[in-house]
Amino acid sequence: MALFEPFRAIGHIVDDVPFAVQRRGRETYATVSVGNAWQIYNTAKLTVVLIGPQLPRSITALACAGDVTLAALEGGDIVETRRVHVTGVYRGHTGSVVAMQVLGSTLLTLSTDGTLRAWTLGERAAPLQTLELGPGFTPSTLAHPDTYLNKVVVGSAEGRLQLWNFSTGTLLHEFRGLGSGIRVLAPSPALDVIGLGLADGRVVLLDLRHDEVVAEFSNAAGTGASAAGLLGNTAGAAAAGAPGGGAVTALAFRTGPGVPLLAAGGACGAVTLWDLEKRRLHSVLRDAHDAGVTRLHFFVGEPRLMSAGRDNAAKQWVLDGADGAPRLLRFRAGHAAPPALVRHYGAGRALLSAGEDRTFRLFSAVADAQSRELSQRHLERRAKRARVAREELRLPRVVALAAGDARERDWANVVTAHAGEARAFTWRLAHAVLGEHVLEPPGRRRRGGGASGQAHGEAAPRDAVTAVALSACGNFAVVGSADGAVHRYNMQSGLHRGEYQRQAGGGDAASEATAGRPSPAHDGAVAGLASDGANRWLVSGGEDGALRTWDFKRCGLTGELGVGAAVQRLACHPASGLVAVAPADLMLRIYDVEAQRLVRRFEGHLDRVTDLQFSEDCRWLLSSSMDGTLRVWDIPGGCVGGSCSSLTSPSVVSRPPKLSVFLPRPWPPCHNTTPPGDDKLIVSFV
Repeated sequence: MALFEPFRAIGHIVDDVPFAVQRRGRETYATVSVGNAWQIYNTAKLTVVLIGPQLPRSITALACAGDVTLAALEGGDIVETRRVHVTGVYRGHTGSVVAMQVLGSTLLTLSTDGTLRAWTLGERAAPLQTLELGPGFTPSTLAHPDTYLNKVVVGSAEGRLQLWNFSTGTLLHEFRGLGSGIRVLAPSPALDVIGLGLADGRVVLLDLRHDEVVAEFSNAAGTGASAAGLLGNTAGAAAAGAPGGGAVTALAFRTGPGVPLLAAGGACGAVTLWDLEKRRLHSVLRDAHDAGVTRLHFFVGEPRLMSAGRDNAAKQWVLDGADGAPRLLRFRAGHAAPPALVRHYGAGRALLSAGEDRTFRLFSAVADAQSRELSQRHLERRAKRARVAREELRLPRVVALAAGDARERDWANVVTAHAGEARAFTWRLAHAVLGEHVLEPPGRRRRGGGASGQAHGEAAPRDAVTAVALSACGNFAVVGSADGAVHRYNMQSGLHRGEYQRQAGGGDAASEATAGRPSPAHDGAVAGLASDGANRWLVSGGEDGALRTWDFKRCGLTGELGVGAAVQRLACHPASGLVAVAPADLMLRIYDVEAQRLVRRFEGHLDRVTDLQFSEDCRWLLSSSMDGTLRVWDIPGGCVGGSCSSLTSPSVVSRPPKLSVFLPRPWPPCHNTTPPGDDKLIVSFV
């Protein structure tokens, strides 16, 4: 049996592949791609109802037909899955499939190899038809207009549009070019009319029967998100032509009662809604997504719109106001950028994750609906008041965190360090919000301003917090800084409760000059902190190459070990008193804190170690490295117990007693974390 086995993705809501929608009875389901697998959401509450198997390569297109899910993979293979069991593979395309559609018992697949193939569902030996689209035609999208029996419209990146009969294999008509590449097609409720989203930001409504343009909307992608720009003035047109920002990437028509609307999504993340009767702009969702919109869908007969974006979010909007403007109804979201730090919480039932997008999230390993972003206190209100983007007011990315559930219901139970910040921040997970207290040593705020020229409270590089720890009882937080200082705080009150310092000694003149002036805990940045379960000792590792043990209550130094190189990562197993360090020389070392001696050395990594974790029973040590490997070390045997070398650059891991691997996203790994009593290894990527 393999040491590492893929399991499922947590926090990966949707990627850049457009989701597929199908209605079954009274319920509507959306199938979304999550890297090498797919998930099915019930759109009524956006809850996951089915998770597909791990596939050998990334998904490029999706389609559904009853219990059957069809996933096109990189390279051209199409995997057919009935519920969660793979039933076969359609082969024949030599390029990646960019679009698929199921019409009755026929599957249509469009590939970058310049072919459109028609298959009978379940018959995978050979396609019914293979249509050669011709030279100079790079397929980009397809659509089936209503009432057009056995016919499909195919768009190209060059701006050409063709109408094919896939049953007879006949090209019926090639339409006049529109001067820009076609990114998306959507059939409208009006007979013979189809919507085209173009690369230059325009949306064109085309009459297929007469090959005539019915209507045209400029800058429908919402570049600039200003009314003037959307209505087509010079500035708006210039913005629409900006590389990569002005393309229309998603279209949807509203059906049923109410104002006939066309929704358009762009590469800038905005969604615009257009009144088709008055042929003018209806409303704009300026911050619909933080990255490009990949899919829009109006639910049949409902004033409800679903959107998905490259920011790893799926959202639903409802148009129930007096003015018909959309408001956010519900959403599911994960990190919009790779996670930078991941730790298990609550016996492995939840996962704390901090991302490069400067968000801090709690992911449930049991129920995805319980996952949420921790609030940074009224960001929207503060951003509107200051007239700045919400992202500008977020805290810097998290570089270290510590959490415990002993006092979860009493006060803040998470402490975090942020890049360039001289303060550590507390969080209340019970309320999913930033805590009341900010941990800052006496006099630090005054040092941060004044003559140094820095803003009030801003950290000098030597003052920035680099390591944090939380006592097992949840009463104390310990904070280490880039200047080597280590401070202790009370979590309930946020008050400073002492500093860990080395007493000056010796009889030379230098020591006499500094008599009565203790030195900070380390002579360089503090790389890691950890305490035992009874608050007897605290261990700290620093860039000065020292591993020091302190009396937790008295803040006095009780022991010191020379590591031989700058400590970069530190992990502790409190029950056994073992501490693992990853120095700059790439040789992992394990020390017995009680006996003050080295007990194990492990060699093998070829680049910087990004994270360390012990298993709950202290049998295994996990390490991730920038050399692209994730290694499991057998501590009793003193050897490597297994490794995974298919990762690009691991940086976070977490591991419990049984060894199975959990790959949340196809990003290079960045941190590791191991939950007690669980059997999943969490690997996150940057």
